[in-house]
Amino acid sequence: MPPRRASRMLGRYHVVRRLGSGAMGVVFEAIDTERDEKVALKTLHKLDPSALYRLKNEFRAVADLAHPNLVTLHELVSYRGQWFMTMEFIDGVSIVEHVRDQPSRGAERTRNALRQLARGLMALHGAGKLHRDVKSPNVLVDAAERVVLLDFGLAADSYVYSVDKTYDEGILGTPAYMSPEQACGEQPTPASDWYAVGVILYECLCGDLPYTGSTLKIIAEKQQGEPR
Repeated sequence: MPPRRASRMLGRYHVVRRLGSGAMGVVFEAIDTERDEKVALKTLHKLDPSALYRLKNEFRAVADLAHPNLVTLHELVSYRGQWFMTMEFIDGVSIVEHVRDQPSRGAERTRNALRQLARGLMALHGAGKLHRDVKSPNVLVDAAERVVLLDFGLAADSYVYSVDKTYDEGILGTPAYMSPEQACGEQPTPASDWYAVGVILYECLCGDLPYTGSTLKIIAEKQQGEPR
């Protein structure tokens, strides 16, 4: 389905079209009229304390990180009672689409894409952050075959999960990609993000996910330790 047109102004940003939506908000293609630059603009479905906290958390997670394989965030803005965030616009496809688009280059593309994803994730972990929702739709590849990790709405400081702290956030993330410990409601670690990278590798090679079905079915199978 092609992106929907949604022309309007938000401050200095000319909103061009809707790119997609998630649990927290909607992402648009927009033009920064001051810089004459194309950006991605993320708004909230509704302005409530929880959603606003997550938007601010997403911005704080990588606002100070500069890495070619992590999306660059620009600004967090409050305009006439509406909060939104602007970031680098990535004109690309998901990592799985990129790999499987040319079967003859599948192995080469998989190696190159996973290598870049690993570099981005290592930079994130090196800054003391966990992503907690690594999945193929959050990994885009542009025409130059640059890989970019997006969507830090569930990102958290890794020190929060030290052994002397209590973890009480419950199950967070996308069930098909989450690690068994996440599915059991346990503390996520950098290994949880790497588990998700392994799922993406499986998806690139096989064209499907190792765990499929309803959310409850996937979580139950991961708690038991193996797919059915």
